[in-house]
Amino acid sequence: MELRHFRYFKVVAELQHFHRAADALCISQPALSNQIKQLEDELGTKLFNRVGRRVEISEAGSLVLASITHILNDVDRMKDAVAEIESGVAGTLRVGVIQSVNALYAQDLALAFDSICPNVSLCIEELSNDEITTKVERGELDIGIGFAHGPVYKNLAFTQLFKEKWSLICSLSQADSAKRLLKGEAHDLKAILLPNHFETRRIVNKYFLEHHISVNKITELNSIIRILAFVRNSRSFTILPSSFASLSSIEPLQSFDLSSAITPRVVGMLQAQDRITKRSASIFAEVLTEQLSVT
Repeated sequence: MELRHFRYFKVVAELQHFHRAADALCISQPALSNQIKQLEDELGTKLFNRVGRRVEISEAGSLVLASITHILNDVDRMKDAVAEIESGVAGTLRVGVIQSVNALYAQDLALAFDSICPNVSLCIEELSNDEITTKVERGELDIGIGFAHGPVYKNLAFTQLFKEKWSLICSLSQADSAKRLLKGEAHDLKAILLPNHFETRRIVNKYFLEHHISVNKITELNSIIRILAFVRNSRSFTILPSSFASLSSIEPLQSFDLSSAITPRVVGMLQAQDRITKRSASIFAEVLTEQLSVT
């Protein structure tokens, strides 16, 4: 059993087609089929089921794929770590961040890191918190920046960076209406919110329910920048982490602190335990701690 067997198997599993996988791997289809058969013979199980011209991964194959993905990611990480030793800090660093961190801090973090490690290719990807934890666990991300979710992260180290406080945000002209809303009184403001699949929206929905806030009109946008632009130019409001109120460079926004009503969210750094840590990841962690940690 060799690494090439793992790589070939992973491509077939992803494409679900031997001919397309062979083209992607630049080998002949018979050669690819032979490699997969060798892996099946060694494992003593069938990894794929044929469905017409396509193939579907078997139950045993799904288990093998999960293990192989971990192995190949660890091998790639080891190669990067060795390359850093041989040629200085280089290679690729993959970082996953939640939307608020991407909007508020990603640019400054990238600039600070690039000034220290100009030869490293930095990839910062905006993801949901669940996607970040999953990808860090699988080794698909070197570092994640997300929020604390439950008392313990399995197989992950969580380092607290800061707490996100919450605010109701509206234009200056709508401040009086917002005050009425916060008192539970009648108002004519429309809520501009993230869609329901965002964790931020679930927190806002809970706040509305627990404090008997009446919201009859809602517009959903999946970009915080667009939400703030909408709020600035209409009879509306939003509820977001307080730092977003500072993003409006054209006209100031009115912000009402909700810290007493919504528990601040703990944001921190996620890294896999018991894995090789690349030098570039350690440097990025130092930049994170320096720029974002609460003193």
